Amino acid sequence: MIGPFPWEPFPPGEPDPKGPDPVHSVAFRAAVTSADAYHAVRLAVRREAGTLRVGNRFVPEGRYREVAFLAFGNAANSMALGALHAVGNRLTQGFLAGPDPVLAELPFRGVDVPLGWPGDQVAASVVHSAKELAGDLSEQDLLLVLLSPGALRVLAEPPAGMTPSEFGRILEQAHDAGATGREVGLLARVLGTGAVGGRLGSAVTRAEVVTLVIDRGDGPTVLGGGPMRPVDTAERTEARAVLARTELTDAVPPATRNALAPDPSAPLATRVPRAVVVATPADALRAASDAVFDKGWTARLAFLELRDDPETAADRFLERSEALYQGEALSPASRTKGVATFAMATLGLPEGLDEGPALGQFLTRARALLRRPSEDPRLDPVPPAYRSDFVATLRA
Repeated sequence: MIGPFPWEPFPPGEPDPKGPDPVHSVAFRAAVTSADAYHAVRLAVRREAGTLRVGNRFVPEGRYREVAFLAFGNAANSMALGALHAVGNRLTQGFLAGPDPVLAELPFRGVDVPLGWPGDQVAASVVHSAKELAGDLSEQDLLLVLLSPGALRVLAEPPAGMTPSEFGRILEQAHDAGATGREVGLLARVLGTGAVGGRLGSAVTRAEVVTLVIDRGDGPTVLGGGPMRPVDTAERTEARAVLARTELTDAVPPATRNALAPDPSAPLATRVPRAVVVATPADALRAASDAVFDKGWTARLAFLELRDDPETAADRFLERSEALYQGEALSPASRTKGVATFAMATLGLPEGLDEGPALGQFLTRARALLRRPSEDPRLDPVPPAYRSDFVATLRA
């Protein structure tokens, strides 16, 4: 989150960045604002002229006796604030869990859990509180489930026969052996217990449910372990393949391997509708490209998905950017300041880890590969000061 308030990513009235070429800052501001969790929830949940819009549904405002919420992940505070400001005093119950303490503006219970691998001891208490709140709601109530990247750490408990630390270690070993971030999330979803794999959805016995998701690029079903959607056969098959490829099948206790078969302890949550994705990396890419276009640059999409490790991702991104640049055949007479390229990149990281170090590696490698103005005056490298400020901003 950037700025003094999580519901305003940048201070209102702040002037545009100054300097000889502020295009990098302009693009970053546009991307963050477009995919901001607070505004995404406010767009998805609205009260207008006696009608309540919740996700893709429109219902009379008096349809529900009360509205409750569960917010998990890095943007738990922002999403909860969005729900509170949208629904007002009809939001009567709520629980949050994420890396930041609950803000004073939110009169609800919460737990702060630092970034890291799934397998934290606190997940058991978070899951208990979430299921208790969900199970106590009636047919006249609405439950908003608000999920953002990082939710997996607070929702995934270990399978039978493993401690939380052992579970986290297995996932870390899978990643070290070549599993992508999405595949690590899939293993946690399929092997884990607690609230993942549709188990939270199964705890909602009476209330209506709407799930709103901030997608990091791995898909809404994997985010947070998919607490509202049960695991299907194809996912179990893929999980077995990932364990085999990373040579971890034998490292998983027999009781845990049984989780790869149909699990009768997690009944299908067929009554829970599919999640509504309210913000994605594509929103950020689109806004950033529009912003630089308005500043006189040519915007090009280098990759829709870039899931490699930081240095490999930087190599691929710069290679593709160079090809796009050469394809434009720019000259001093061209009616553009240059070519701005964009890509969605998870840098191969599993959900919930601190992305700052990997981002620093990516930017350091990318800057080393950029051509200098002496080589091509139309290709302006990223200034060192911008690079350090950019990393510091993303870590904030």
